[in-house]
Amino acid sequence: MKEFIFLALKARTTADFGIEELADTKMDQVCRMVSNCLWISKNIRRDTVVHAALTGPKDPPKLITFHGLGLSQDIKADEISIARVIFKALRAGIGLKLNEGKEVVPGVIISKKAFETVAKEKSRTSQMFYLHPEGKDIREVEMGEDVTIMLGDFIGLPRNTIKLIERLGAQKLSLGPKMLFASHCPILVHNELDRREL
Repeated sequence: MKEFIFLALKARTTADFGIEELADTKMDQVCRMVSNCLWISKNIRRDTVVHAALTGPKDPPKLITFHGLGLSQDIKADEISIARVIFKALRAGIGLKLNEGKEVVPGVIISKKAFETVAKEKSRTSQMFYLHPEGKDIREVEMGEDVTIMLGDFIGLPRNTIKLIERLGAQKLSLGPKMLFASHCPILVHNELDRREL
């Protein structure tokens, strides 16, 4: 299983905004991340899960998890379609208690859960990495069948978060010499792992 945990520090945690405000609320980044983690031409990556950890206003933390295995083909890869699912999830998440969650549509779960909590959970069963320009090149790193890749938005992962995930055993990983948009990174990770499966 390939899992991605994306920390979106400014992304909204309530559904009190419109589709036309995706960029203003940083939700466009979340939508692109989900799309690039899960969708390929005419299909969905069934072996992949993406967790969007949202910590912006007005009700943090919120975790929206998309399981490729359970997702309907009716959900399209474009930002607007994914945003509609996220809106539905945020509305369903009103009143959740800490660490409580519920399925919104098949394959999509909303939880009142922090990035650090899901990172701890994944560290028990998965090989952990976080993306960093000074990390070891992905082409030089051995990866098992179960990997979790953690990354931040345009702000990056906070220093205290990095300290925590390093204590959990996360290794620093680089995707190349250029700084990339966060939403581009899953494509490169998948491409590298796809090549290893040939």
